Amino acid sequence: PEQKALYQIVYDSQEAAISASQVGNTFRAIYLLSYDIVAKGLLQLGIISEASEARIYYPHGLSHHIGLDVHDPGNYQDLEADMVITIEPGIYIPENSPCDPKWWNIGIRIEDDVLITNDGPVNLSAAAPRDWKGIEELMKEKSALKDFILPDINSLVQ
Repeated sequence: PEQKALYQIVYDSQEAAISASQVGNTFRAIYLLSYDIVAKGLLQLGIISEASEARIYYPHGLSHHIGLDVHDPGNYQDLEADMVITIEPGIYIPENSPCDPKWWNIGIRIEDDVLITNDGPVNLSAAAPRDWKGIEELMKEKSALKDFILPDINSLVQ
């Protein structure tokens, strides 16, 4: 139940950030929206006592450009049409954190790639299961790699 609770916070944060990924909005505004949702969630669970403490468990940025490089450099001011960015909030609670030990060693991060358009954001990875129910259903399925056997390397070398 602890992992689901944290996953839901990250998911809600990401959904809001994706929706806010509109032409003219800023990376900072989207990050602050995401951070606020994470902080409120951690406060409700009693993991933190002040919103500013969320930074302990959300220690990274929210987004970066995607282009020729995975972490493409770019202007981190206003979003423009045809940009492709990541939206990847997360919560990491290391062992010995100043919270109930039931939360220790849980880490959640959800990353999606988003195309910014004049008509709104397009989640390019929306076909993958994203909410916790979808993840649990996927985990029940047999892996496509379960019965996969690599060929003997010697048979491939002439």
